[in-house]
Amino acid sequence: MSSILLVDDEPLLRQNLSRFLEMLGHDVLVAANGKEALSVIEDSPVDLVVTDVNMPDMDGLELINALRGRTPPLPIIVMSGGGRFDKSMLLQSATVLGAVVSLAKPFSLEELKGAVEGALAV
Repeated sequence: MSSILLVDDEPLLRQNLSRFLEMLGHDVLVAANGKEALSVIEDSPVDLVVTDVNMPDMDGLELINALRGRTPPLPIIVMSGGGRFDKSMLLQSATVLGAVVSLAKPFSLEELKGAVEGALAV
């Protein structure tokens, strides 16, 4: 299947989503923030990035900007629970920056599966 980079600062969520994506047959790489994600991508090209927005060091919006500067065709799914900010505004901003799909947390595994399938088909 495809190689997916999952970026989220919550270890338990990262672990659970990674396992789910692996069960779907994907190879999954993980990172805890945008800086780690960029480092991972330098060493291992991926077919899709699934990233949270609110993270320390480099957030998801900064990551999208950095990825668009390096790899414009790479599909990106963004997810957010909002945190201190309105999640709909964060997700809308991520879409404007180039995310192909946005997911509001909490979301179902079926929603994630559909988002991944749709993003990879682009």
